[in-house]
Amino acid sequence: MNAAFPFNPADYFTYVLDQEIRDAGMPGGYCGLALQLGADPDLDSLQRRLDLLVERFPKASARIEQQGKRYAWIPTGNPILLECHQGHPDKNSEEETRRILLEIFNRPESLPLTLHWIATRPGGTLLLNWNHPLLDARGAKILLDFLASDKPESFKESPSLINAKLAQWSFWKKLQLLFKAKRHNDEANSLDSCLPTQTEQGAQTLNLKVRRFNTEESKHIAALARKYTGLAGRTLYYLGCFMRAMEQVGPPAAKAGYCVPYAFNLRRQNAPTPVFGNHVGCLFARATRAQVKKRHGLFEHLLSQHTKVVREELDLAYLPLMWLGQWLAPARYAQLLRKQHSGGELSSLWFSDIGDLSWGQKGFLGAPVTNLTMMCWMPLPPGLALLVGQLDGRLTLSYSYLSPAVDEVWLDKVMAGMDAELLEFGES
Repeated sequence: MNAAFPFNPADYFTYVLDQEIRDAGMPGGYCGLALQLGADPDLDSLQRRLDLLVERFPKASARIEQQGKRYAWIPTGNPILLECHQGHPDKNSEEETRRILLEIFNRPESLPLTLHWIATRPGGTLLLNWNHPLLDARGAKILLDFLASDKPESFKESPSLINAKLAQWSFWKKLQLLFKAKRHNDEANSLDSCLPTQTEQGAQTLNLKVRRFNTEESKHIAALARKYTGLAGRTLYYLGCFMRAMEQVGPPAAKAGYCVPYAFNLRRQNAPTPVFGNHVGCLFARATRAQVKKRHGLFEHLLSQHTKVVREELDLAYLPLMWLGQWLAPARYAQLLRKQHSGGELSSLWFSDIGDLSWGQKGFLGAPVTNLTMMCWMPLPPGLALLVGQLDGRLTLSYSYLSPAVDEVWLDKVMAGMDAELLEFGES
């Protein structure tokens, strides 16, 4: 009998949201990381690496099974087969790639992880598509590194960072942090969130818009982020700019303010382990509509929030709360995660900053990595996710959105406003 890999608290957190998405008739909590390559990789070598992945990390092709009130991955031993797709030779390669990416992403899926090669000329795009309970975005980068490494034996699994952190604390420390997290969550739930759509049901298709900034633009944005949010990092700058862009265009579901959950990762920077599992905690960026209207004041407010988070250990306080959440049924846990006191949706949008990625001069299996695209499914509402990442210092914003719930014309205006805010072309 294959050994089980029990969910850690963050795995179950993402599984609950996966179930919410499936219950709405969509494929589930799948994420995508697509690398545009300037040349064809060795596809036979890539398939051998996938075989080695399942051998070394059996969770890669496992299935989810409920065990009492908890959930676990049960290895199947099934191989992961590289799926190859051919773009139409007479069509624009970028448009063809986007069409095929969305075709793959919108299909019903039962496997925890799939890998796709989309051939265009020159080169093509490699898409890693995975179910979020399996691993987080940092883990996806490590997994891709494993597939491309000439030393795959150096990649090893390690225990859950969340479980290790929880084990360090006494019962009273956990209880203290739990109450802190509860108060923080109550604050987030008290401000009714503006939403990007009035629609809350109906058949939906996931769509994608991508904005890429060149090296100079990316440096300029990074400098502005340092100016406004300092050592707190770029995440707060991105979030503040998006709030302002959405407010200037006008939120379709206008309420009291904005609330954007964002993750922080327990992994050490550039650590090659752990590969699988989620190792994240949850924080919130919140602002009233009046605060959002004043650019400088908004960033001061968000930075003050962040300073309080660090001072009061709120960045760790959600770990005991997620540990308790493991014992709740998915539907009940989802209600607590998503709904405010008023009954409305908590999240004005989903957001993730996957940070700085690079495959250096060696590229991916010898092929230069020229562009990056990110995708994810999300519940409705909010029906919109902003995924941010940098490849060799060049910033990419990927907007995943549900259609027809999110109006495309409205989103185009918000994206234009986001550009202006990021580059500080907007009003102060």
